[in-house]
Amino acid sequence: MTSTVQDADPAQLDFANPQVMECPYPIYESLREKAPVYFAEKLGFWLITRYDDCLNAIRDPQVFSSKMGFRPGSVPDEVMRIYNEEGFGDLPDTLVSNDPPSHTRYRKLVDRAFTAGRVRQMEDYMVVVVRELIDAFIEKGRLSVMQDFAVPVPMYVIADQLGVPRSHRDRFKEWSDSAVAPLGLLLSDERKIECAKSAVEMQHYFVEVFADRRANPRDDMISDLVTKEIDGAPLSIPELLSILNQLLVAGNETTTSAIAASIVRLANDPELVELLAKEPGKCDNFAEEILRHESPVQGLFRMTTADVEVAGVTIPKGSLVNLRYGSANRDERKYECPEAFNVARANASSHLAFGAGIHHCIGAQLARREIAIAVRELTARLKDIRLVEADKISHAPSVILRALNEFEIEFSKR
Repeated sequence: MTSTVQDADPAQLDFANPQVMECPYPIYESLREKAPVYFAEKLGFWLITRYDDCLNAIRDPQVFSSKMGFRPGSVPDEVMRIYNEEGFGDLPDTLVSNDPPSHTRYRKLVDRAFTAGRVRQMEDYMVVVVRELIDAFIEKGRLSVMQDFAVPVPMYVIADQLGVPRSHRDRFKEWSDSAVAPLGLLLSDERKIECAKSAVEMQHYFVEVFADRRANPRDDMISDLVTKEIDGAPLSIPELLSILNQLLVAGNETTTSAIAASIVRLANDPELVELLAKEPGKCDNFAEEILRHESPVQGLFRMTTADVEVAGVTIPKGSLVNLRYGSANRDERKYECPEAFNVARANASSHLAFGAGIHHCIGAQLARREIAIAVRELTARLKDIRLVEADKISHAPSVILRALNEFEIEFSKR
């Protein structure tokens, strides 16, 4: 059975359309009501847009496989040449794009680095990072949000956890951007080639770090990875690079987006700024609500291993399916007045911004704390937060991510 809805305009699902990119939520709402399981012919994949349907799919990895979980679309021959001749070839599936039992072995290895206890131990350190960044701009009364705050907060934290110098932040950011850009499915061939060159540069950098940590282990995540074994054997270089690439991306891209979205929200709601300044304990739930409301990861892909019926629609075996978290997190069936931002929302933390089940984001607890601490420290020290050129706020084109482009704020000190 295919969708019976005739009035859902496929053109509205053009994620390269700036209007859709800036505000996809009306089309999400239309799809949830009229075609919750929808084949977007132009895009070549299915979308699942309701909360319960997305959650059920996440919890059924046998049918909704994460193999090819990130499908980059067409790949120029030059990209493959760069990876195969200059880099380490096609890296193995380890975490995000893997299924049990292989996924389970890798996941257990990495989970040890992101336990709730370890995150709690890092809290004081994260506060120091955020306060140092605020100290650097607070006297100016103006902030370039992405460059001077939203990017460095998680980048410094993950760099320190990996055990690599903060001074290399610009290189890490470039590598991270190049890693996530192809996931958006909207790149030119020229940009795909640039991203491949950047990825190979990152590979060679970290291969040197791996060798150093094997010879001189430290108390950091890379040392943990290079000294651990799976099935009695150490991880290979391609396995290490695959895991490292995902940790670097997961450790900063989505958190950067959530922190930036938080600042836009604060600039648009002065009363909320004052509320959080007076009641900083509410910053924890603020973090959950911004993750629900903005969903830095708008959707991830799965591949069906069998015909499967969802919401009365049969999705054929071998179909590419996008679980649209950005829509699920605003599902009226799950959340009351979902379009409203409600810092007191009781079930905000049930969002799917970090996925769920076996693929629940490894760094979810770390990201939550980074967002909450950033908002708490900002509202404690800034007031009268205002967007500079609010009409120019924009998001980078991507099917997967909801990332803000650079923008500025002005403010007063408390």
